[in-house]
Amino acid sequence: MKNLLTFFLLTLLLCTFFYSCNADHGNYSFSYNGKTYEVVKERRTWTEAAAYATKKGARLAEIKDSGEQNIIYYAFAHDADVSPDYTHVKDGGGIGYFWIGATDKNHEGTWIWDGANTGKGQNFWKGQGANGKGDGTAVNNAYVNWGGAYTKKYNEPDNYGGKQNAAAIGLADWPIGQGNLGHMGEWNDIDENNRLYFVIEYNNK
Repeated sequence: MKNLLTFFLLTLLLCTFFYSCNADHGNYSFSYNGKTYEVVKERRTWTEAAAYATKKGARLAEIKDSGEQNIIYYAFAHDADVSPDYTHVKDGGGIGYFWIGATDKNHEGTWIWDGANTGKGQNFWKGQGANGKGDGTAVNNAYVNWGGAYTKKYNEPDNYGGKQNAAAIGLADWPIGQGNLGHMGEWNDIDENNRLYFVIEYNNK
């Protein structure tokens, strides 16, 4: 019994310090339109997720059309074996999300694709949706899928609480139990310090 207990404790120690033995691991890769993507099942802030991506020669996914949106959401929500309630984001209506590469942290309301966190990127949206100041609009007819897209009236982004500077895709309708601000698969702006799974993209050579 003593030997068994010693073995168990040693295994637990090795897992903790060498392998980060953690249900968050077990990434899933897929391809679309000449690019390879990876669902990373490690909980990180938006900044940490972008840093992880750049270390791997990638960036957080930057979604430019509906085809890319659909394949990324389906891969994450169905193929990657992620429970839709693996986490609950309080400032995002109490549902689960995953990070993508959009931010307005450099200038409130100026949303750019910056999956490598360089401070530069394509500006695709300006302002806030109907749940905020209601003056938001896509830049140069860029593709967007903010919460409320299903009604053709964008409710997000709304900068709720004054500190929502990173975009994530919802895994359920929000707010939880109501769903009047966004549907599963749509984007929401949330606090970048939430710790979420994320999707990165590589440019295939």
